[in-house]
Amino acid sequence: MAALLPGPQAWNRVRLPKAGSRSAVIVQDPNAALDLCIAAVIKECCLVTLSLKNQILDAETDVLCAVLYSHHNRMGRHKPHLALKQVEQCLKRLKNMNLEGSIQDLSESFSSNENQPVNTKACVIPSQPVVELVLMKILGACQLLLRLLDCCCKTFLLTVKHLGLQEFIILNLVMVGLVSRLWVLYKDVLKRLVSLYEPLFGLLQEVSRIQPLPYFKGFTFPSDIAEFLGEPYFEIFKKKMPTSFAAKGVTKLLNKLFLTKEQSQRSNEETLLSISKKAKQMKINIQNNVDLGQPVKNKKILKEKSSEFDVRAFCKQLKHKAIQFAKETRVHKNINLQLPSSWLR
Repeated sequence: MAALLPGPQAWNRVRLPKAGSRSAVIVQDPNAALDLCIAAVIKECCLVTLSLKNQILDAETDVLCAVLYSHHNRMGRHKPHLALKQVEQCLKRLKNMNLEGSIQDLSESFSSNENQPVNTKACVIPSQPVVELVLMKILGACQLLLRLLDCCCKTFLLTVKHLGLQEFIILNLVMVGLVSRLWVLYKDVLKRLVSLYEPLFGLLQEVSRIQPLPYFKGFTFPSDIAEFLGEPYFEIFKKKMPTSFAAKGVTKLLNKLFLTKEQSQRSNEETLLSISKKAKQMKINIQNNVDLGQPVKNKKILKEKSSEFDVRAFCKQLKHKAIQFAKETRVHKNINLQLPSSWLR
């Protein structure tokens, strides 16, 4: 078997070839440290497999693909849509890594220990190339998940800003909820992968001591994965909420859209106070306590006389004068018709 020469960024490869040598090693009289590593690896492999096989992840991915496909023509050049496409690319790359299959093969390599008789002290463990391959895929998947979470934060921020323009409100709300759920779900997957790395690295040390057979040459696996992932990892797990989710403008806009009961009551009280102030300025007396059994007198509101020239009132006066003049002319004509002709001479 020829060892790979991957270089310093071997974890950045999407497809890593499997080792062509033996995938298992038989260990006679395993020590207590090896037993603890095997038990921890089996437990963490089961948890990671359950997280990756979660049906909610598949459902959210389907919703993401449907949103991108249905709104490609209308929102193909919008920044929130382009950021959501980056989230889709990260998910596709994670699927092409076949991380789930590699972890499942690793967990199945320990299943042969259950079929052995109780009296035997031999133990079957995966070989060093198999363990190194899974470790390398875990490193790449963790870096990819950090990129995925960062893209979710950017999409969330751009979508909330687009909500402020009051355009595509329903679509933007769907996108905000979608990237928020993806961020929470894949944060849990990242946490499971980090917890799997530590016992698997301990198993690598034991296997390399029993039967050294390195697969990746030129690459040293880090003992602490948190230091390898760097500052983005600490920002996610040390803070309660990412900076893009906790921005002032974002929380202010979302609080307007989604108010709790207490906040809605406060807003109603504030609106009532503003209305009452305006009513006082307009000098309108509003009776709060009205008995429905008694007749309510309608108070006439006196309009203030404006100093400006009123065209409507002037036209009414002209019309009234014209009507009076027409009546007077008719009366004079009738009187002239009733007088005798001799009088008119």
